[in-house]
Amino acid sequence: MKHKKVVYVVALLGGCAGYWYFSSEPAPALAQVETSAVQAVVATQQSQVVKPMQSKQVMVKETLPESVSERFSLLADAYAEELTLPAYSVPLSINDEHLLNPNQYVAQPVMLEGGASASIVMPKYRFSFPEPVIITLEVDGLTVTGVSAALQSELSANTEVLAKGDMADQNGKWTVKLDATEEWDGPMEVNVTFSAKGKKQTLTTGIEYSYPTATITGIGEVRAEGSDMLIPLKITVEKAGYYRVRANLYTTNQQPVALLTASKKLSEGAVEMDLKAYKGVLPKQDGEFTLGSFVLERRPAVPGELTRYGRSNEPSYDLGEFAVEQLSDEPWQPDEQEIQRLEFLQKMADE
Repeated sequence: MKHKKVVYVVALLGGCAGYWYFSSEPAPALAQVETSAVQAVVATQQSQVVKPMQSKQVMVKETLPESVSERFSLLADAYAEELTLPAYSVPLSINDEHLLNPNQYVAQPVMLEGGASASIVMPKYRFSFPEPVIITLEVDGLTVTGVSAALQSELSANTEVLAKGDMADQNGKWTVKLDATEEWDGPMEVNVTFSAKGKKQTLTTGIEYSYPTATITGIGEVRAEGSDMLIPLKITVEKAGYYRVRANLYTTNQQPVALLTASKKLSEGAVEMDLKAYKGVLPKQDGEFTLGSFVLERRPAVPGELTRYGRSNEPSYDLGEFAVEQLSDEPWQPDEQEIQRLEFLQKMADE
């Protein structure tokens, strides 16, 4: 989609000096550009002492500012296009696999001797209590025996094993289910050990496990609010804090529509948190929608504190039919800070 291309262009130009202007952390690519500029000037000055008529040095000095100006121009155009839609409602397509499956575990095959390979496969990356952890070992080109798995916390100073078990062979795949306890919390290390050709080998991977700090329990009445489709999430909060929720909006035939995002400070107990879908990302015709692929995070309150996660009682919720035509056609208006950023980029592109 057009909006997605804009995002990719912004990512490509993330090393540009404009990003440094917006962020408290300097961009590495900016340092490289500035260093190159300084080196070019120094080289020019040094060359001119010996050979003042070297035209090649003059060309380097002249073309570098034009290149930087072009980058600012591209970044300004991309950012201006991005500001046509609100950040809380981003269009989705079937190609956005990392957004459509935010909790997907990506297996990484490990090459072994003789061209064989082995990989740990997990149903997902992030787990919530009391979900069991199911671990699978897939081996290609090698016969293995004595396969076992162990789970331990990455936060613990010692190497205490929280759970372990022998893995059973099921049609060439070795699997074990480890049942959780309430003590499981934070990043976890998964170790799978097996023997092959007289050697013992261990594969390691990582997952996240947490006792949920909040739970999405349902959806309130969906309604129109100006140019937005407003979706109230019903949440039971176990631990108060500043929360961010992300969810994907789909049509009833599971066609992706938009990634919706909201942040809010929540108190303990039963609360509501609104997600909004901007008219500009919705289908032109009325229809039925579903909401799913939830990621509920409790953000760190102080430096060093871990991000904690919530969960949803259901993987998705039906929103029913919604009349898109009842939304207003007013264009999205960026805030003052976003406008200032755009003006800065445009100014740098003209210089």
